Amino acid sequence: MFKLAEKFISANRTGLEAFRTIVNTSLDGIGQLATLNLQTARAFVESGAGNLAALSEVRDLEGLMALRQPAATAAAEQSFAYSRRAYEIYSESSSKIVQVFDQQLAGIGGGLAEAVQKGGRSVSPAVDFAVSTARSLMAMASRTCASARQPVADVAVTGRAQTVKLIEKTA
Repeated sequence: MFKLAEKFISANRTGLEAFRTIVNTSLDGIGQLATLNLQTARAFVESGAGNLAALSEVRDLEGLMALRQPAATAAAEQSFAYSRRAYEIYSESSSKIVQVFDQQLAGIGGGLAEAVQKGGRSVSPAVDFAVSTARSLMAMASRTCASARQPVADVAVTGRAQTVKLIEKTA
């Protein structure tokens, strides 16, 4: 009886620690995104002021056309830099959270397998089927967590190349 109470207390502590880690990681990611948004807003205002100053110096249509492509390219570059950094923040936060879930899943899976092996020696075939189903569900959950870590950065690179081509066509 005493060992059972210790196991519950240990499980509760582990769960609370995992929850605290997830909350801290989430808040850190939110803080980084807020900082990124502030920096991006400042850069946008500075870029707008620079574009307005350059536009006020334009005296003919050729000067306006010459100003158009660099401004569009700079805006696209800023947009891609923002997207890249936001993706990095998301990746860092999500990988930390997935690690916590993996650890919790491994702990639950190990405890479940141990309990099933102890109690499974004298059980019916229906319980054997339930055990195999539980093991396959645990394996599927592990695969799902692993697939959540796969990067999608190649999509950002492809989108950037297409945007640069579109800007060059309009020039």
